[in-house]
Amino acid sequence: MSLLLSLLLLLTACEFQEVRRLPDDVPAESRAGDVPPAGDYEASLTSLLEQVVTGDGLVRYDLLRGPLNRDFRRVLKAVEDFDATRLLSQEARLAFWLNAYNVQMLQNIVETPAVRDIMADGLAERFFRTPYRTAGTGVTLDEIEHVILRGERFEERLAPFRLARLDPRIHVGLNCAAVSCPRLRRRAFTAENVDRELDAAMRDFTNDPKHFRREGDGFVLSALLDWFGSDFDATGRPAGDYLLSFMSPDRPDYAAFKALLAGRSAAAIRSRPDVRFVYDWTVNRAP
Repeated sequence: MSLLLSLLLLLTACEFQEVRRLPDDVPAESRAGDVPPAGDYEASLTSLLEQVVTGDGLVRYDLLRGPLNRDFRRVLKAVEDFDATRLLSQEARLAFWLNAYNVQMLQNIVETPAVRDIMADGLAERFFRTPYRTAGTGVTLDEIEHVILRGERFEERLAPFRLARLDPRIHVGLNCAAVSCPRLRRRAFTAENVDRELDAAMRDFTNDPKHFRREGDGFVLSALLDWFGSDFDATGRPAGDYLLSFMSPDRPDYAAFKALLAGRSAAAIRSRPDVRFVYDWTVNRAP
């Protein structure tokens, strides 16, 4: 296979993860409106999440659009104007940018009440590749995920915000408002709780049949492992072992998943004919 053809195939496979370079004069208009920022945005965000995230992980967008809208816009305003350059620790940066992504994604759904399926409705460009004011500048959700949190490539204007190292648990901390996304946590991330919350989110993710289940003689896995499997390999052990470290041995099908995952890299898991990856982009809206 020619080098050119190989590169074209690689680019096609990575289309979901594409990060587009933006001009330096990115527009950064507020979406929060004329409200003062929340004084303690983390506490205010936790209060909102406790009210709108249901026990099964769905979201009451009607409340964010209705009686809780002003409180939500104050949190959004705090995220828009936050001075992220003063976040010096990995934990503080990780917590803020996870929160910022999730708040901006909530706003996307709040201001687009008719959306049913993000991809089918053609909203990927608007939701993920449009710059929104965050930490005083225009940043897309793709840039938060792939440049700031994943370090997929270097972007000079975002360099002050980047994490010191990749933490694959970001994939269960970010919520893209889709049914197949790991559930939105019911509390804001903070520098003090982010490690604990992400571990809990990984346990929820690996033990939820929505993301890991048997189907006949095969396995159905979250497409996050297809798209970002190399991030889990980057922990220094095979992705399969990393995932198993969070999966409960009490699962009825644990032995089967252990046989599937133990010692295998993401590429090895992906290559198995009995594995299928799925992702449902239906909005995680509570009925």
